[in-house]
Amino acid sequence: MSTSTRKSKAPVRRKPPASHAAIGRTEVAAGRRNLPVITTPRAQVPCLTCGLCCSYVAVEIDGPSTLDAATNILWYLYHRDVSVYVDDGEWLIQFETRCQNLEDDNRCSIYETRPPVCRSFDESTCEVNAEQIGLTLHTPSELMTYLQQHHKRIHTLVRKRYWPADGSTPLLPQRKRARLGAFRPRYEALRVLGASN
Repeated sequence: MSTSTRKSKAPVRRKPPASHAAIGRTEVAAGRRNLPVITTPRAQVPCLTCGLCCSYVAVEIDGPSTLDAATNILWYLYHRDVSVYVDDGEWLIQFETRCQNLEDDNRCSIYETRPPVCRSFDESTCEVNAEQIGLTLHTPSELMTYLQQHHKRIHTLVRKRYWPADGSTPLLPQRKRARLGAFRPRYEALRVLGASN
């Protein structure tokens, strides 16, 4: 009778996740012992405290890898209440505008019939609660700094062709301006004016 012997496998040592790598570890530096580094998870900001995702509209755009794309972003940033957000290679133009269905207590007045894009938002993955923070560009100067660091050739072309010779930021300081009023009535009045000429 032959007996088969089973080989026992050695236990596999698994590397802890990166988020746990520092827990319980002590380091000795220059003859001193440092206390263990303990990281705690970020507290989640609940939707009803925030409402940020209902205060802007964001649309994907091309990043500034060409002169045309870079000057488009420059043009976007010349407008007030417009910014450009970059996260993990994705570029978005953001228009600051509050949803008309967002109530003062940050509740949605059409919650049961809200559009699918609203349903896709989740406080556990929103930009407020995200571990990583993207880059937001608010001014043309911030775009030029970004281009200088990441796209030197495009920066040189934009500076040479589309930037004031004295190097100043081509924006007037923030000041009180008369509100333009609603877009639709202005549009219709201008259409009437154009038809009468």
